[in-house]
Amino acid sequence: MNPQNRLFGNSAIYFGANILNAGIPFLLLPILTRVLTPADYGIVAMFGIVLSVFGAFTGLSVHGAIGVRYFQMEKKELAEYVGTCVGILVISTSVLFLLIAVFGSWLAGVSGVPSDWLLAAVVLSGFQFLGNIRLSLWQVFGEAKKYGTFQITQSLLNAAVSLVLILIVGMAWEGRVLGQSVAVMLFGIIALWWLLRDGLLRFPGGWHVHYRDALKFGVPLIPHVIGGLLIVAADRFIIVRLLDVAHAGIYMVALQVGQALGLVTESFNKAYAPWLMKNLSKPTEALRVAIVRGTYLYFVLVFAAAAAFGLSAPMFLGFLVGESFRAAGELVIYIALGFAFGGCYYMVTNYVFFESKTKVLAAVTFVSGLVNIPLMFILVEHNGLAGAGQAFMWTHALSFIGTWWLAHKVHPMPWLKALRSTAG
Repeated sequence: MNPQNRLFGNSAIYFGANILNAGIPFLLLPILTRVLTPADYGIVAMFGIVLSVFGAFTGLSVHGAIGVRYFQMEKKELAEYVGTCVGILVISTSVLFLLIAVFGSWLAGVSGVPSDWLLAAVVLSGFQFLGNIRLSLWQVFGEAKKYGTFQITQSLLNAAVSLVLILIVGMAWEGRVLGQSVAVMLFGIIALWWLLRDGLLRFPGGWHVHYRDALKFGVPLIPHVIGGLLIVAADRFIIVRLLDVAHAGIYMVALQVGQALGLVTESFNKAYAPWLMKNLSKPTEALRVAIVRGTYLYFVLVFAAAAAFGLSAPMFLGFLVGESFRAAGELVIYIALGFAFGGCYYMVTNYVFFESKTKVLAAVTFVSGLVNIPLMFILVEHNGLAGAGQAFMWTHALSFIGTWWLAHKVHPMPWLKALRSTAG
């Protein structure tokens, strides 16, 4: 298959998988909102946040190194590298489990999630890490169909078990969380089996050869993950504090609508990143210029799509979500532009991952997350709910610009040369 056709074909598969994954929880809403209380939903939401936070520490984000090292190692060495990463996962998960066992009561008071479920979240984040390893390898192999099938099947199992436990067994929030837990744990086991079956997991004879490299790549990403969480989670707390819960609901609708563009850019990057990594390994100057020109074209297309989508949103949003949420329409333009900056960020951050310069990338993301908090406070106080969308947009713009600067420092590309030749 032509490489370009394969690239766009895989992008379409990733996009379809992302749509289905986003759609399954959305389809559950009309059912679950009739049987769960707002307090139940609060615990479910906080459990998801806790799981994301724990995921930054279990495995220490070393799974990201596997996708990069695939292009630099033979299969046997790669399998030993994966084995080293799994060893790091076991040790880090055990340490975190002990810490939560000691401090769980305090964290339960802060998060609202019972301490026994906090311990369960630690274990689940470990199984989730195994799934991420398997998905990362499928992504670099270009196996988009397997990637999408794995994700969608896990989401379907999650939804099915949740519905059975809530509607038939009669559980409340525990049923929703348990449904998620069963799916993550089962698919973590399947991922582990699949790695062994494909010969991609070996006990390393000299694990010390790889563990330093994996930790050097992964540990600096922890602030990167936490910074990302600050960007995507802090806004809701600030809106509730400065405005009210109803405004937070309107903001969430705008985010979900604007995320349509985010799904497109994320899906494209899942196919584009392995292609770029492969071509960066042995580039010619002509190829480097062509890559940069394609990147500029992508920037133009993404921002044009964001502007068209955001400006037309007020005309169709009332029909889509109802009159009660029509006010979300004025936010979509800011949210869509924010996701456009996020899509451009994907295009330049791949160079940083290729050079394994994750430490500085983490600093850029973490600073962006910190800036988001006062920026959100200031703009919401002055511009109301529209200010929240504006803060979202400017925070993603800052993250993109900082990452682009970093990408050029660690892996220079002919950005100006390609621009001049295109203009000429």
